[in-house]
Amino acid sequence: MSDIEIAGYRFRDPSLLETALTHSSYLHEHTDVAATDFERLEFLGDAVVDLVIGEELFRRFPDATEGELTALRAQLVSSAALAEVGRRLALPELARLGRGEEETGGRSRVGLAASLLESVIGAIYIEAGLDATRDAILRTMGDAIAATVTAPRKTAKTVLQEWAQAEHHPLPLYRTLDISGPEHRRGFVVEVEVEGNVAQGSGQSKRAAEEAAAAKLLELVTHER
Repeated sequence: MSDIEIAGYRFRDPSLLETALTHSSYLHEHTDVAATDFERLEFLGDAVVDLVIGEELFRRFPDATEGELTALRAQLVSSAALAEVGRRLALPELARLGRGEEETGGRSRVGLAASLLESVIGAIYIEAGLDATRDAILRTMGDAIAATVTAPRKTAKTVLQEWAQAEHHPLPLYRTLDISGPEHRRGFVVEVEVEGNVAQGSGQSKRAAEEAAAAKLLELVTHER
């Protein structure tokens, strides 16, 4: 695997790339192979992707609120969005899977393509540091980021609803948990739930509290793969 270039980056350590492309099912069926799966690199890559995309959105949208930035990032780092990039880089085809996983359609799963992209990003970070990793992420996700500049700005509530619909979940359910303070300066605490996932937010209006709760839940669900 030493001669493979991914996202414009060529690995110096072939064993690191091999780890980034190894599914746990492969190791379960090849107990003689001295290797590890991609899950630890995926964990690291997830954090690095979040950092780089968050930094880029912060730079490009100086007037955006925290909720708007969260909504934008959620669109870009969703499983579907990352899987699209992973498939474009042919990562599922390069992955080492166990026969059972292969036969049950594992290579075509959205979750695998997204996880492989994050594990490869994590591997690039380990080998070459943040600057090289940032270059790789922006090279492969630049078009999607650029599209957000001209697209209508979406609220966290809108993006959360779109996520729920795409995942075939019930629509988000909002509940007001607390209203406090004098009438001219109310404080609201709202909870939102989607398919067992729950988050709370607060604000000086019910809508602001709902937006805050939606933004927090987006943070949660876009990192579940």
